[in-house]
Amino acid sequence: MHVTNLIKCSLTAAALCCAAGAFAKSDDYSQPINVVSQEQLADLKANKIIFSGEVEATQGTMRINADKIEIIRSADGKLESIVAYGKPVTFRQTLDNGKPIHTRSSTLSYLPNQSLVVLQGKATIWQDESSMTGERIEYNIQTQKMRANNAAGQGGRVSSTFVPAEFQGDDK
Repeated sequence: MHVTNLIKCSLTAAALCCAAGAFAKSDDYSQPINVVSQEQLADLKANKIIFSGEVEATQGTMRINADKIEIIRSADGKLESIVAYGKPVTFRQTLDNGKPIHTRSSTLSYLPNQSLVVLQGKATIWQDESSMTGERIEYNIQTQKMRANNAAGQGGRVSSTFVPAEFQGDDK
C-alpha cells in the first residue's frame, strides 16, 4: 500500500475512533483531521500506524488525547482496529444538541468488524451530571446498546447517575 494512502486511510480511521459512531456530531466528519504526536511510526508490511507521545487527534469538535494510538488495517486495506492507550485516554465531543460528551479510560478501542467501541480500565462516560462508570464499558454501534461491568473477581460494581433533563442546568 502506498505510504500516503496508508496515512490518509489511517487518519480517517482515527477520526472514526474518536467518534466511533456512538457520539457523532453530523458536521464533524466534514472537518479536517489533525493528529499531533511526538513520534509516528508507519509499518507498511504490517499495515499499522502508531502515533506515540502526547497524542492529540482532533476533527471538528472531537478531541482524543492519549499516550499512544495504534491503527491496524487488513492486507486488503480494511480497518481492523484502532486502540488508544493512556493514563488516561480522554475523549470529548460536542453533540448536535450543543452538549459535550466525555469519556475517560485506560484504553479506548474501536473494533469495526464487531461494531464495538470499548472503554477499558477505570472507564467513565458522562454528559452534564449524568454518568456511567465501570472497569469496562462497551457500546455496540449497530444495536446502540451500552453495557458496563467490572472485571471478574474484583467484586466491584458499576455505577450510574441519571439526572432528568428538566433538572440539568438548574440551580438546586
